[in-house]
Amino acid sequence: MKLAKPHLDIGLFTRQIGNHREFWGGTVGLRLDHELELKKGWVQHRFDAHNSVVKVNHWSDDLPALPPTGYVGLTIARPDMPAWEGRHPDGGMVRTVPPGTHGVTRIGITVRTPDVARMMTFYTRAMEFDRVDDSTARCGDTLLFVEQGPGGGQTEDFIAPGYRYLTVQIFDADQAMADIVARGGQIAREAVSFGNVARYGFVKDPDGNWIEMSARTSLTGIAPPKNQ
Repeated sequence: MKLAKPHLDIGLFTRQIGNHREFWGGTVGLRLDHELELKKGWVQHRFDAHNSVVKVNHWSDDLPALPPTGYVGLTIARPDMPAWEGRHPDGGMVRTVPPGTHGVTRIGITVRTPDVARMMTFYTRAMEFDRVDDSTARCGDTLLFVEQGPGGGQTEDFIAPGYRYLTVQIFDADQAMADIVARGGQIAREAVSFGNVARYGFVKDPDGNWIEMSARTSLTGIAPPKNQ
């Protein structure tokens, strides 16, 4: 897969934006890059983690009570902080570690699944991530740790509390999604254009976890086509 950015992003939803801003900016020490209004009542607060983005989506209405995803943890390499583990305001695990801990030089994301081998096959074949070992894959410089345990489930939407999706930045969202389907993946939501900002859609892994495929103009230099 041709990446427009060699780092994965992770997105979560919350109604506790004040607590999240204090947590990510203060406790974890990440820089708030900017805010992006996606629509009325939905503002994305984008925190920089070594050029990966922790997308803290503030949802002003009640969030649907969907089952949790298999995305259960975020590990961030921090040379200026001691090793630490805690939970963000909606309960998701967050770790800061010295660079190189478990191979993490920037960020690592933990996904839990009842079938580690099947999940690794999806991420290394359908998504074309690099295989590190039997339970670890790499996309650019982001590690994906595949852990045995209860996984996510099939849902019709990705908007709900906690960690909800990953983002892969590529050059052509439509083509990347078609290629993933040809390699055994499934479409969760067809690609659309968000103004001149990005062309994006979603696929799902075998457990139903959502993965955003995004062609962002600031990275590709190519403006997205208008929606038909």
